[in-house]
Amino acid sequence: GGYLAVWTGFGLLVHVTDHDLHHAVSGSAWLQAKAWAFGAGIVIVAGLYQFAPLKHRCLEKCRSPLAFIMENWHGGRSGRDAFRLGVHHGLFCLGCCWSLMLLMFAVGIGNIAWMLALGAVMAIEKNAAWGRRLSAPLGALLVGWGLVLAISGTWITPSGAG
Repeated sequence: GGYLAVWTGFGLLVHVTDHDLHHAVSGSAWLQAKAWAFGAGIVIVAGLYQFAPLKHRCLEKCRSPLAFIMENWHGGRSGRDAFRLGVHHGLFCLGCCWSLMLLMFAVGIGNIAWMLALGAVMAIEKNAAWGRRLSAPLGALLVGWGLVLAISGTWITPSGAG
């Protein structure tokens, strides 16, 4: 329940923020002309976060839920402690994946191909023995893509098409 609460809270926060951002952009010609900057910024931030020590610390904790439980379970009030442990583990998993999740908003919610690709990247990064080696090349690719988008002043349309 605690793990689910963390991801539900994050999902709601991002959804409300996305809704408010779209509302603000639709009400301002200046923001509409600069809408590409939001997407380019998200891509650059996601790329830079791939190199962050916090991401790697969170990824290590998220990789092995059983080891995390064995390390952190202290007994006591099982229901409350289990919920707290779920929140604790959920925060680590959120810490390793939040920036890649935001990319889904940048490339277009509902674009199944992008969602599958990003989901696969997160699954490989978390579960494959060689997954951590994916972080740096992915980070460099994202930063490069974000810079190209920022320099060109273009972006992907909301439907996800170029």
